[in-house]
Amino acid sequence: MGMSEPATAWMRLCAYRVAGPDRGHKQAELADGLWRQSTEEDRVQHIRVRPAPSPYDETAECRLDIGILLMADSDEKASAVGARICTGALAADPDTADWTFRPLLLRGTP
Repeated sequence: MGMSEPATAWMRLCAYRVAGPDRGHKQAELADGLWRQSTEEDRVQHIRVRPAPSPYDETAECRLDIGILLMADSDEKASAVGARICTGALAADPDTADWTFRPLLLRGTP
């Protein structure tokens, strides 16, 4: 492979936890919002949203884990695409605009 040839794209997983006030938001609604934020160039293959494993507490906070499987030539590019899709979907919905977001898979850490 020459220096000018593009790197090979591999299937990569990005995972995030989002949390915020429980306003009756449904997992399917968030998944739809994530798909709406993705573009053909993002090469998203699969999106999954499920409740985050956490004990029930008095805050009535909703915690969801998001998995995005996409084709990318680096972990950094995949993470950037996943983060853009998540933050865009949260910001686009008034029920989740104030939610927090953090990555669950940290690449390059021991």
